[in-house]
Amino acid sequence: MRAMVLRGDALAIEDVERPTPGPGQVLAKVLACGICGSDLHAALYLGEMIAASRASGSSAWDTIDREQAMVMGHEFVAEVVEVGEGAENWRPGQRVTSMPVLPDRDAPNGFRSIGYAPEVPGAYGEYVLMGAAMLLPVEDSLPDEVAATTEPCAVGLHAVRQAGLTSRDHVVVMGAGPIGLMTLLWLKEEGVKHVTVSDYAASRRGLAARLGADLVVNPGETGVQEAHEAVMGSRPTVVFECVGIRGTLEQAMEMTERQGTVVVVGVCMLEDTIRPMVGINKQLTLRFVLGYTADEYAEALAALTAGRVDTRPLITRIVSLEELPAAFKALASPEECKVVVKPNG
Repeated sequence: MRAMVLRGDALAIEDVERPTPGPGQVLAKVLACGICGSDLHAALYLGEMIAASRASGSSAWDTIDREQAMVMGHEFVAEVVEVGEGAENWRPGQRVTSMPVLPDRDAPNGFRSIGYAPEVPGAYGEYVLMGAAMLLPVEDSLPDEVAATTEPCAVGLHAVRQAGLTSRDHVVVMGAGPIGLMTLLWLKEEGVKHVTVSDYAASRRGLAARLGADLVVNPGETGVQEAHEAVMGSRPTVVFECVGIRGTLEQAMEMTERQGTVVVVGVCMLEDTIRPMVGINKQLTLRFVLGYTADEYAEALAALTAGRVDTRPLITRIVSLEELPAAFKALASPEECKVVVKPNG
């Protein structure tokens, strides 16, 4: 099958072996797959990601050889084409999605990450293996490109739920990239009374306003804390840091109200510096979040299907498999938001 592979620091379209479904697995034709910021990071910082994983006590990435071809892609919707033993409840032609993990009793954690294990190719290719027990059916009413946003939508949901919000909270979201905007969507769905969103890019600020932000701020021109405080009368009680570059975590801590919460959603790939005394003086809660639960993934899909959460405005471009390497480079531009690839046309 054709797929985009990462080998070392290089991305290329190559012919790779088409997977065969084993017991409890299905093989599915990829209909659409979103480009995730984690994949952009992996193309630049895979060595650092492996080292950080080991430092956090995880061995899930120990099988990754940077010189071995790896097919990424974990935000997908696909059509079942072949089923393995024990997966007969699923039939060819069904559209499905799932959390991007493949159960494997021999793996260190009992599963392998689809798209981050060379032996489990992700959805930047024509076909992907999925665990039958993990599958969720996708209704006909949901377009492929929208179904492919289920995974990042679940990330935003998890971040919001982990914040422990109350009716008194008013919020700043730093960064209007895909995850910042997914977080905004869920904050408004959960009924948060005021959400300020900051971003340097005019196009992304426009998207934030369209998706329900109560105030949008260009931090290059206006202090985010001051702008928020002018409207709400006090600093934000919760700040979602969705940028992930050096310095933004410290800015979030300085901005937050005393006894407030900073939710760290953005992934800074390099060492960063904060002043713990700021957090101590203000008695801040600093919460780092990762991924989502199986229930949250299913809830995100249900919300997209019902139209309660609408991610369509985030999708700025749909590309072919051959265009995918160039799309990775183009995502350095703040004019892009969520780019989706359709490997089979």
